[in-house]
Amino acid sequence: MQMKIRNNHIPYLVLALFGILFLSIGILNHYFFRTFTHDYGNYNFAFWDYSHFRLSPIPTFRGNFLQDHFSFTLMYFAPTYWLFNWLTGSYTLIIIQCSFILIGAWYTYKLIKLKTNNIWLNTGVLIYYFVLLGRYTAFSSDVNLAIISSCFIPIFIYYFEIRKYLVSLVILILSLLSRENIPLWFIFIFIVLAIEHRKESKVVLYCLAGIAISTVYFILLFKVFIPAIETPGVKYALFNYSALGSSPGEALLFSIKNPLEAFKLFFINHLDNPAYDGVKTEFYWVYLISGGFVLLTRPQYLIWFIPIVAQKVLNDLPSRWGIATYYSIEVVTLLPLAVFLALSSFKSKTIQNILVVMVCLLSVTTTIYKLDKKNNQVPRLLNTAKVKFYDKQFFIPPFDVKEVNRLLKKIPPKAKVSASNVLLPHIAQRQHIYFFPVVKDAEYLIFSVFDNNYLYPHSLNEEKRNEYLSDPNWDIIAKEFPVFLLKRKDLSNRPFKKKNLFATIDSLSCSFEGLNSTEGDTLLSMKEKTETKKYLSEEKPLSGLHSIKLTNKNKYSTRIYIDDINRINYLEISAWYYGSEEKQLNIVADYGKEVRFHSNVCDSINPAGWKRLILKFWVPKTQNKSDCSFYFVNSGTQPVYYDDLLVTKKEVGK
Repeated sequence: MQMKIRNNHIPYLVLALFGILFLSIGILNHYFFRTFTHDYGNYNFAFWDYSHFRLSPIPTFRGNFLQDHFSFTLMYFAPTYWLFNWLTGSYTLIIIQCSFILIGAWYTYKLIKLKTNNIWLNTGVLIYYFVLLGRYTAFSSDVNLAIISSCFIPIFIYYFEIRKYLVSLVILILSLLSRENIPLWFIFIFIVLAIEHRKESKVVLYCLAGIAISTVYFILLFKVFIPAIETPGVKYALFNYSALGSSPGEALLFSIKNPLEAFKLFFINHLDNPAYDGVKTEFYWVYLISGGFVLLTRPQYLIWFIPIVAQKVLNDLPSRWGIATYYSIEVVTLLPLAVFLALSSFKSKTIQNILVVMVCLLSVTTTIYKLDKKNNQVPRLLNTAKVKFYDKQFFIPPFDVKEVNRLLKKIPPKAKVSASNVLLPHIAQRQHIYFFPVVKDAEYLIFSVFDNNYLYPHSLNEEKRNEYLSDPNWDIIAKEFPVFLLKRKDLSNRPFKKKNLFATIDSLSCSFEGLNSTEGDTLLSMKEKTETKKYLSEEKPLSGLHSIKLTNKNKYSTRIYIDDINRINYLEISAWYYGSEEKQLNIVADYGKEVRFHSNVCDSINPAGWKRLILKFWVPKTQNKSDCSFYFVNSGTQPVYYDDLLVTKKEVGK
């Protein structure tokens, strides 16, 4: 029996195909320990907290979840915790978010189908919805309210268009309560709907009512509700638009009084940081090429992009301006609707079909091109490990996943735990969870030695990890390098002797006095000595007659390689430096192309003003043995001198 695929089956196949893909990306990122405490750990904790009728401070914020985002979205999902969480665990929110993305896609399809019977447009809008760049960069942020709340918009517009106003009112209320920026967005959505239905007085009246509801709620939100939940130490921190004012009211007033200045801010870098020049332009070009050019034929659809683009490009955080992470998610949710509504208004079916193919191909090409780091204006903002699903690196975890999951299962469900960044999201569904190195009254610690708390420098993270690993009050009850699981001992049997964590294998030093000799220090090879000579200076030595001088023009020192790296567990690299600027010298260490460590932290200063710069780190143990090397960088504008380099090689104590 031969199965025949009919035209009406194609949308279901497209939805199923991309549904499997998106769910797989989300689940694999979590399974491979690539989800982070901020945001997914916070979300999992808040999800558990709401489901247990609690409102507690979240792990990375000084207040509760409502004080971070005035949103009730996670509260909507509380029943699913009791229905499904026994099975889906910390993956529940990933599944919910993916479901919402698919629902948003389906209602986008239904809305276009309402306007036209052209199968190319109906199927094309689904494909287009799923191939836009912002759909994939959003995986960097794991789960986010912006992704979920934006999915309400196609649902609302569909029910509004088919005149089911009661259903659309319910969706409107759910949307308004889902995130604090939604009311402003809806004002512009209703303006577009009023323009589209300007000849239907009843519809226009409903649109005016919608504008009134959204406006009143927006004012109440920032004047009453948000201030009501603020505490003296926890103010609402998401209105970051200093170029416009300190509040939404001031921003509106500035825009009215200075329309040209406000318009210019949409395109220029309004911060004193040239590293972000061109970021806004990149965003506009990406989505103009990816089908946005069609809207030039129906400019009324540009109106509902005004608030969501403004909240992006006028923000004080330049990482929000461009194409990175989830900061384009509202755009890629509305763009399929706007582009294909515009296409459906074209009279020629041939032109419609050609443009459908064109915008889909352009979007796929742009997405693939921009998912390559080197093609980004600010490459560091793209987390390719999480978003480039077709790369083999996507399927390589940072450690043995099965063994680390075995470690996690050793922690009792009700235990108080402090966990590091990528581990916390897996165990966040509990009453007491802390973001290591915050420990408080934790009974268990679990961390990877390469997994830093981004709120603190690497040096402090490293210091705290080693402190607890050698603390006699804590037992290492299990480990799967680089992950350690510790349990607090019974203080009634408190030991007195501190554990020796490391034993020194070798110490190599260099005072840069024998660079012309084949004898002397064994830290530098002959090639490294030759390359280092060009930096040699007699202007400011610490010991002997010479030091190494790095200038603004010659910022980087010679790269020095560490031999016998495979038998080393731990490295300490230090040097004394003299410079006129704060934190002017940096040590950077690379383990192959996979891992990088750096430090500009000093642990001591001598009477002459020389500072001791130090970098400590565990040596990665990867299947592919790599070279380990380090170098120094002058991050200032003035010359800096360093001397008395010391490299200490260690192994874990027996």
